[in-house]
Amino acid sequence: MATLLKKAESTNAFAKVGLYGDAGSGKTFTASCLAIGLHKFANCQKPIAFFDTEPSASYVLPLFKEAGIELLVCDTSRALKDLMVFMEEAEKECSVVIIDSITHVWRDIQKSYIDKINQNRKRSGKSPTDKIEFQDWAIIKDQWGKFTDKFLCSKVHVMMCGRMGSIYEYQTNERTGKKELITVGTKMSTEKELGYEPSLLIEMVKSRENGKITNRAFIEKDRWNRLNGDEIDFEAYKGVSMKNILATFNKLKPHFELLNIGGAHHDSMNTRNSQDLYEDVGSDENWSGEQRKRSIFSEEIQGLLLKHYPGQTVEEKKIKAELVEKFAETRSWTKVESMPSNKLKEIYEKMRAHLEVEKNPSIAEIAEIAEIVENTIIEDIKKSQDSVSPLQKALDKLGKSMEKKDNE
Repeated sequence: MATLLKKAESTNAFAKVGLYGDAGSGKTFTASCLAIGLHKFANCQKPIAFFDTEPSASYVLPLFKEAGIELLVCDTSRALKDLMVFMEEAEKECSVVIIDSITHVWRDIQKSYIDKINQNRKRSGKSPTDKIEFQDWAIIKDQWGKFTDKFLCSKVHVMMCGRMGSIYEYQTNERTGKKELITVGTKMSTEKELGYEPSLLIEMVKSRENGKITNRAFIEKDRWNRLNGDEIDFEAYKGVSMKNILATFNKLKPHFELLNIGGAHHDSMNTRNSQDLYEDVGSDENWSGEQRKRSIFSEEIQGLLLKHYPGQTVEEKKIKAELVEKFAETRSWTKVESMPSNKLKEIYEKMRAHLEVEKNPSIAEIAEIAEIVENTIIEDIKKSQDSVSPLQKALDKLGKSMEKKDNE
């Protein structure tokens, strides 16, 4: 028998890091130092790739030259479709990836969707729109989910930078009693669920103290629980040196030490699904078939009721309504017609069994039958000259009597 269970082992061989913060908080510099430090720590041999939407790779290029690591860039696009191609190429040709900034990509996928909608609206003679409707988000998020899956499952280390966004919440003003929208926290400015995915999530802030700026890392999440909740300061180094680069990496090194470097990394979690639980859902052909079945069973139920209660008296209407309520648990015929065909079939069969079941004769009916048989036999014995036996004549008479009762 097949089983989903297996012995647990580490399947996280590649780092998936998220960094977000305000302008000047050190996102790009820190991501570059982490990429270089991890490249050295894991003894990587391939180049580092940079999906650059700012573009900002030129400003950190001296770091890579100092480290002797080739830097490959894609600095001509903010499109999600190009990011997906970039990830495919980088997974084959590179060891570490930097994405800066993912916020631009998130904005692109929304704008591209609205632009596409407006192209279709223009062809239909409709005015343009600048809003994404509720029902549109499922389509957008489905496309975005492909990147999320690639981010997590790609066989390459990824440093993903994003701009800072605010988390808003309505709270009641104690003075005025009115609801006010206030900022209650920060997040990466991108699709709201992306922040859950990195194994190491860092909020970068700039702190001005004693006339100088310190880049501070708040460790929002470390799935290894080595750095969770820590506040780590990075000195504002001037100039470029491997000592400074590695000093930044070493402060976050405890997270990378537990990676299964050189080992297995999990594949996509989207290879299995539960589609077989939804048999024939969404098929126009099967939907029309379902509609036909509903119509047939609805008519069968109506026909059954009319067969036994063909009149339109108040009493018969009441009985029919009570039967519908008893077996369909509703008095609304519209609701009955909208029920699935298998449910309607069940209602029909139960109602038919209830209305057309062969009833056992009562004691009085049995006594009446016995009297008819007895009288017939006695009468025929007196007329013994008849060729037909008394018993046979009694049964014939009984049959006619029962037929007359059924017709009544």
